[in-house]
Amino acid sequence: MEVDVSKEPSEGEVFVFTTSGGFVVRGSQREVLERLRDDDWATFELAETGDPVIIRTQHVVALRAGTRAKRGSIGFMHATAESH
Repeated sequence: MEVDVSKEPSEGEVFVFTTSGGFVVRGSQREVLERLRDDDWATFELAETGDPVIIRTQHVVALRAGTRAKRGSIGFMHATAESH
C-alpha cells in the first residue's frame, strides 16, 4: 500500500513514519504515543482501510498528527426589494 506523504492526515488520524515507510493510523497523537510507549509491538488500525497493522516501536522515527478541516464562512448581505 502506498501512502501519499504530501497529504495532511485528517483529525483523528496520525501519520506514523518508520524506518521502512509511513502509515496513517486512527487515533489521536496522544493515543498513538501512549501505545508506542507501553508496547514494543504496538497494534493500530490503518485509517484508509481499517486493517490492523503492528508497528515495532524501535522503528518509529516521527509522528504527524492530523488537523481539523478548515472551516469556511458564508456572509449574508441584507437585500431590499429594489436590489433584485
